[in-house]
Amino acid sequence: MPAITLAWLTLEGKDMLSSTITLTVNGVAKVLSRITGSEPYQSKYWLEDGLVEYLLSFKHTVPSKRGISKESHLVRLDVNTYDADNVLVRTQSVWTVLEVSVGRQDTTTLGYYSDALAAWIAANEALILARES
Repeated sequence: MPAITLAWLTLEGKDMLSSTITLTVNGVAKVLSRITGSEPYQSKYWLEDGLVEYLLSFKHTVPSKRGISKESHLVRLDVNTYDADNVLVRTQSVWTVLEVSVGRQDTTTLGYYSDALAAWIAANEALILARES
C-alpha cells in the first residue's frame, strides 16, 4: 500500500497552517493549496493531479466557556479517482480524530497516543485492509 505522510507545521494558539501542505504519496510529493480558511478552526486544501483529486480538511471543536468540555481535532483526506472520461471511479478516505471528552486537553500525552496509533496502523496496514480484526 502507498505510504501517506503529512508535512506538518506547528500550530500555536489560533494560528493557521500554511497556504500549502505537502503530502507524500507513495514517495511522490503532492502540494495541496488552501481553498478555504476563513471559518474559525477549520480549513481545506485541494490538488487536482491528473485523474486524481486530493482534498485535505481540518476541523477543530473548541470547548465553550460554559459546560462543554469536549475538544476534538479532525484531519481528513479524501481522494477521488476519475477515469479518462472524467467519470468518478472511486473515493477513498482516511481520517483521524484526536479528542478529549472530560477534563483539559494534555497536548503532550494526546500526541503520544496519536503517534502510537499511527505507527501501529502503518505497521499493520495490510492486516487492516485484509479485514482482520
